[in-house]
Amino acid sequence: MTEELNKLEQHHLFTQLLNDSTGFSDEADEDTVFTEYEYYVRNAGFYCVHLLELCKQLDNAIELFSNFNYSKSNKVGRIEHLKYNLENYIIRLTSISDRMLQLINGVFHLGTNEKSVNDRTILTNVKVDRTDVPKLYKVFNKTIKDYTSDRNAIVHRHAYLDDKLHRFKLFYNDELTQIAFDKKELNQESFKHRRKKMLTDFILDKKTVFKEINKNCFVTILPIFDQLETEYNKQKKQLK
Repeated sequence: MTEELNKLEQHHLFTQLLNDSTGFSDEADEDTVFTEYEYYVRNAGFYCVHLLELCKQLDNAIELFSNFNYSKSNKVGRIEHLKYNLENYIIRLTSISDRMLQLINGVFHLGTNEKSVNDRTILTNVKVDRTDVPKLYKVFNKTIKDYTSDRNAIVHRHAYLDDKLHRFKLFYNDELTQIAFDKKELNQESFKHRRKKMLTDFILDKKTVFKEINKNCFVTILPIFDQLETEYNKQKKQLK
């Protein structure tokens, strides 16, 4: 776990939410009636836990770029494995802004339906707008904004667009490379060594870039947590 992620997990907002929910019954169902205070703590805690869970997934996802099993029984190819994990990381990265908005909605006790939560609805709410949260959210969102178009390409069109990754699909295509080997167009040993080196460099570069994105993302969440902690304590006093 990185230092930045550890700071988020140790933040007083999260530890308070955990402590305040201690003693609540775990046997609640859809017919259970909560006091408004209990509902508030549960709701804010739920969204905080799921935001931090996503942060952990982003932290772990980077290591999956290079954990491919080259066993012959593995039907998933090396590039398919890498492509899947790159796309998975990008989708999760760009989802973190949605989870942050859900947490803001919960802590400020706005009562906005989950399906209606977006940056315009939440950040322009009078309760939120009078704090530093909108300004801090923009700083946080800027750390992931560059990957929104990649996310849209993955989800709405075809796949993650990366020229090098596309070339690797050709380099690791068994049928195409075997034809080239048979025709003596490529030296098998030197080609395999070269493509391995290129792939290793590509993965190391992606890891470096994405680790820095994670770091910047987590660092910019911390001041938002500071603001949310202040609001959380205010709401508790009013609801108790």
